[in-house]
Amino acid sequence: MSPASKAYYILRHLGPRVVWLRAGVYLNKRLGLTRRTFRSRAWEQIDLASITVSGTPVDAEGYARFKQKNPPPFLFSLGEPPGIPDAIHEVPGERTPGLARRIGLLTEDRCVYFSSTPSPEPIDWHKDPFSGGRADPHESWCNLPDFQSDQGDPRTLWEPSRAAWAIDIARGRARGLADATGALLWRWVDSWMTANPPFVGFQWKCGQESSVRMIALTLGFWSLAGDAAITPDRWVRFARLAWATGYRVAHHINYAISQKNNHALAEACGLLLVSHLFPEFRESGRWQALGRKVLARELRRQVYADGSYLQHSMNYHRVMLHVGILGLRLAELAGRPFAPDIYDRLRRGGEFIFQMLDPDPGRVPNYGHNDGANILPLSETDFADYRPVVQAVHFLTTRRRRLPSGPWDEALVWLFGPEALAAEVEEPGRPRSTTFDHGGYYTLRRDHSWAMIRGHTYRDRPGQCDPLHVDLWWRGLNVLQDCGTYRYYVPGREDVERYFKSMAGHNTIEVDGRDPMEAVSRFLWLPWLQAKTRYFDWKDEGVICFEGEHYGYDRPPTRVVHRRTVISPTADLWLVVDDLFGSGEHNATLRWHMIDAPYKTDQASSKVTLATSKGEMTLSVAGHPYTRERFEVVRGRDEAGRVQGFAAPYYGARDPIPTLETTVPFENAQRLLTVVSFGKPLTVNLPEQLKDRQRWEIASGDDSWIMELARPERSADRTLLRFDAPAQAAAPSA
Repeated sequence: MSPASKAYYILRHLGPRVVWLRAGVYLNKRLGLTRRTFRSRAWEQIDLASITVSGTPVDAEGYARFKQKNPPPFLFSLGEPPGIPDAIHEVPGERTPGLARRIGLLTEDRCVYFSSTPSPEPIDWHKDPFSGGRADPHESWCNLPDFQSDQGDPRTLWEPSRAAWAIDIARGRARGLADATGALLWRWVDSWMTANPPFVGFQWKCGQESSVRMIALTLGFWSLAGDAAITPDRWVRFARLAWATGYRVAHHINYAISQKNNHALAEACGLLLVSHLFPEFRESGRWQALGRKVLARELRRQVYADGSYLQHSMNYHRVMLHVGILGLRLAELAGRPFAPDIYDRLRRGGEFIFQMLDPDPGRVPNYGHNDGANILPLSETDFADYRPVVQAVHFLTTRRRRLPSGPWDEALVWLFGPEALAAEVEEPGRPRSTTFDHGGYYTLRRDHSWAMIRGHTYRDRPGQCDPLHVDLWWRGLNVLQDCGTYRYYVPGREDVERYFKSMAGHNTIEVDGRDPMEAVSRFLWLPWLQAKTRYFDWKDEGVICFEGEHYGYDRPPTRVVHRRTVISPTADLWLVVDDLFGSGEHNATLRWHMIDAPYKTDQASSKVTLATSKGEMTLSVAGHPYTRERFEVVRGRDEAGRVQGFAAPYYGARDPIPTLETTVPFENAQRLLTVVSFGKPLTVNLPEQLKDRQRWEIASGDDSWIMELARPERSADRTLLRFDAPAQAAAPSA
């Protein structure tokens, strides 16, 4: 893309305000103003006399007594973490490693990365222990690059500093684990502060990271404030850390706002937290006003009217909910709750996630950017279990529970106290077929299976290229899945990075080996594509159907429209009809990223059979015409420029999965039909080609159906015309 085109699309899509904010940030950095604002200093140079209002004790003993006698209202009383009821405490946890083991690792100076992977070596705050990458520990944060090969992936460098270990120690104390002590907490806090003096090094580079760290450290500190290890000197030390965090965020929050994403929300929450717990800071009044203003404005703007989220990511949606819950909770405790419409935005955001749940494991599609974030890991449920946040946000906004009792209720106890467990549970209900037009999400639900389909015209920055992606779930298994994110930066392997965010990593069709948008930077695709929902029928009985199309390829050099129809006549049968309309000669590559299970490939009938833990699944591809060049299942291919067959269930993990790729050359128009059947083998035939329609026969075990589709023409009003048993379909067509 030419520089002129790039500038045009940036201004068109991101808007002049964002460009203006970002220009100011870069200008301040270029003139050296940013470095002067964040001049390096020792922790001891942040003295209480200079950061607190007149009348605040400035000696360590006096300050500690002052804070202990006048604690602001918090989620729980100072030094008294909430007791965890036996009904929660005794339920075996799903997190691996478990809480006791995680605390044991902390005694070895090791922590757990991304909720799943123990560090292979003792902590070094400036090193990625998996790649060996290392950041400069002596340079001002504003002079350090985001991405540099010898530095490695920034998100991995930041992970230990998010301080989930502090929340683990707090939860360990609440559960009576002997090793969960103030001495252990401060062993880690002292280590971090010694290695990261104010505003020096990579750990200060991001205001959001600073805010997330402060949230976790506060939960740890407040829980163990009565421990003998929390000396007066440590009260002062913690105040210095809180002040430096507030200063770092407040003086650079315009950059977060210019990103138009969850960074601004997290940083606003960080300001509310610091100003609420340390009202004696001279800047606390201004920080609180700024935090309230930004949090309210960004929640109104970032959460769409239907509850979907502008970052098009389930994981970032949870980040938004977590910081929103904490920000609104702090405002309640301060006696200044936010306006009702802010609560309503969060309520809708929580309902969106509820509708994306697979109820049995509590998981959602691994869709969109997933950097492993879990801001409030306050239970022993797995990282991928979203029930804790659904329960917490619903209680915040309604004072009722959305889900029945379970281990996810521990988050309620931490955020609202044990009395929340006595709240009324709404009439039990399961997610249903739902449309989220503002965000471009559609779900079709059966008793034991369901699908999520994406069809969106972007008005906010897309994180990946995946128009008309389909996720399919069956009996708690994500049988057709999104591949996740893996890592944001893989030095020397741009092909690995690109795979996870491109068409090649999603369940959709790629035309002519290119993406319909161009990746002009690591996190920016241009131009933003448009899509249209043509039909959506989600009746509980009978055939349910979605039909949509996208226009990302409908520009030079391809000039192709992709139309996709998803159909389910029963819980054990799903069909996806893909129509491509264009002119000239093209190649279409259809991909299905499947659950990792033993599989057999039948090349002659274009069929793949998987032996899942819940039973057999068969996937068959047919077409008209269907002169395939290739029909292949790829699992874990790691060749330069040909990466395929991987999924990242956790950030930094890269697991092989079987992925079906079929490539078909076509001219002008092409129809592909994918049929997924559970429990029974299936066959697909095109027995009849009529003037204005096609009649397909699908057989699965003893069951068979006739499906009538309009001929693959762009002018067709609707793709699915009829879906009947053979005897019914034999009647004259309308």
